[in-house]
Amino acid sequence: MKLLIIGASGVLGSRLYNDAIKNKWNVLGTYCSHECEGLFYLDVRDKASLEKVFNFFRPETVVMAGGITDVDLCTLKPKLAMDVNIKGTMNLVKKTKEYDARLVYVSTDYVFDGENGPYKENDKPNPINMYGRTKLEAENIIKSKLKDCLIVRTAQLYGVAERSSAQNSNFTLKIIHNMKSGKNVYAADDLYSTPTYAGSLSEIIIKLIEKKAKGVYHGAGAEFLNRYDYVNKIADIFGLDKRLIQKVKLKDLKLKAKRPKKGGLKIDKVVKGKIAKPYDCKTGLAFLKKDMSYA
Repeated sequence: MKLLIIGASGVLGSRLYNDAIKNKWNVLGTYCSHECEGLFYLDVRDKASLEKVFNFFRPETVVMAGGITDVDLCTLKPKLAMDVNIKGTMNLVKKTKEYDARLVYVSTDYVFDGENGPYKENDKPNPINMYGRTKLEAENIIKSKLKDCLIVRTAQLYGVAERSSAQNSNFTLKIIHNMKSGKNVYAADDLYSTPTYAGSLSEIIIKLIEKKAKGVYHGAGAEFLNRYDYVNKIADIFGLDKRLIQKVKLKDLKLKAKRPKKGGLKIDKVVKGKIAKPYDCKTGLAFLKKDMSYA
């Protein structure tokens, strides 16, 4: 298997890169914002850059694990979000068709409105922020242009960017860092999701690639819980002072972008298909703790 991972310096991409190599696959990874030794530079907005990477490596399968994923940044800089997440995906779709490669696109539960989560694969999307809108538009482009494609949605991803200096890059790592520093952390008890360990998602994606799966799959954690309860689980696993955890409402956080209050994803399709057994928070956070000891 010749696997190209776009965004291999990120939390998911770096884990997938390492796991695919352990699987004896021929892997090439790219970075854009966070330079990393051993990875190729690639900006999906740049057609010449895409051609250079594809012509050099000629991949069989391409995983798009990159893009603008900062939800508030997408709201503050909508043109950047659209250029990368929509136009960049369009460029990638054309290139995968040209080189007869298979595309695996990593998407998000933010394509849903959060009124009635967690969500199944066939639930109707209705994004409420710019990030979700760009990801849904990218999904629709892929579905309309490619017959053989795979879309894997995930939710509240956590893990270590193993191949990069881009640390504290997700909610979980920020909470751990701040609590270890003795700072108060603020967690909403009305914001729900299905926290997902990057190692578990990587395993799911690899199994789906091996099975040549098509269509939409949800790869997420096994527990549906609010941020306040989740942060308490982090404190339990990492031995942190729970007195630092301040329970708030989502509106109190005054975030730039709207959040789906009851987001998260149902994983029945992955479980019933015996693709992988997703982790609960206790298991995933225990693995994260081990990962961080080696980082």
